Amino acid sequence: MSASSITRAVFTATLIAVVSLRPALGDGSASSEEDRRAAAALNAEGDSAYREGRFDKALKAYTSSYPNYPNAHAYLMAGDTYWRAVLEANARHMSNSSAEACALTNKFFADDAQRSLDQHYRPGLSLADREVKDAKGLSALRDRSSKSAACLTTVQAKYAALPKTACVDLREVSVCLGEPLRP
Repeated sequence: MSASSITRAVFTATLIAVVSLRPALGDGSASSEEDRRAAAALNAEGDSAYREGRFDKALKAYTSSYPNYPNAHAYLMAGDTYWRAVLEANARHMSNSSAEACALTNKFFADDAQRSLDQHYRPGLSLADREVKDAKGLSALRDRSSKSAACLTTVQAKYAALPKTACVDLREVSVCLGEPLRP
């Protein structure tokens, strides 16, 4: 499976989860306690997979949390996790090819980056502004995610202006993410 098809597969899984969320996104008051518990369990599953470096599994758990109970933790961790999965998928691809090969072209990158900002970071930051500060490290997660989103916005704008055939320098994305979070 090529790196671009992995990126598309991760995006597709995220899109499915987000589309199923649309009716539920709001103030969260319509969620039952059972929904909140289900979301918390999925977030815990995502956190565990994230700490193990299993970013594809973590992303699935976080995005599955959305329909149960929209929460900042799930959105913000999904944003970070999505890009770590992309970096991981492309790192493997690069190690199996020559140093001159382009691991990822801009064919989908600029659009993927915009979707990630729109579907993970922006809703997550909005929810974080409404949720209780310092709840399980939410302020620290919000601050880190805000910086990552600002950096990714700059990277996305750069590649949106470049041709689809341009080679993406994934080091820029890596710099935006920084060290892995500590969920």
